[in-house]
Amino acid sequence: MSIGIGLVFLAELSSATCVPGSETPELAKIEATNREVREAFKAGDIDRIALFHHDNVIKSLGPDRFFEGKKALKADLANTLSSVSLEFGEGDDNYREALTICGDTAISITRFSIGWKPLDGSDGGIARGRAMIVLVKSDKAPHGWVTLKEVIQPLP
Repeated sequence: MSIGIGLVFLAELSSATCVPGSETPELAKIEATNREVREAFKAGDIDRIALFHHDNVIKSLGPDRFFEGKKALKADLANTLSSVSLEFGEGDDNYREALTICGDTAISITRFSIGWKPLDGSDGGIARGRAMIVLVKSDKAPHGWVTLKEVIQPLP
């Protein structure tokens, strides 16, 4: 993203009225998006996962995992899902800490756990973390929202 486009984005965001996600009907759409993404991960459905991401998505999934664009997203998913299955957890390790909606942009901070199991049958494990996700409205998405940016903070 060029500096000019970034400044325009920040200017638009700063002029939008921001409300807690719990105070808007958009919450149900964002929660439906989250559910479908998790289901797509469980099914290993790369195309379905990608449907909920902006063409210019930027992800930082760890200290050594940074990529930009939907093509890179699909390549990262194909690489990962070629050796492990993934399933998001439920309950205490999985909840939204904050959601703010500013016009056509939503910022979510979520704790998560994700179980991983090698396809060769060996022992897997559970990874825990916190994600900050910036979503934007999109008429191309099933529920009207796609991930534009995501940063993961690993947790013990």
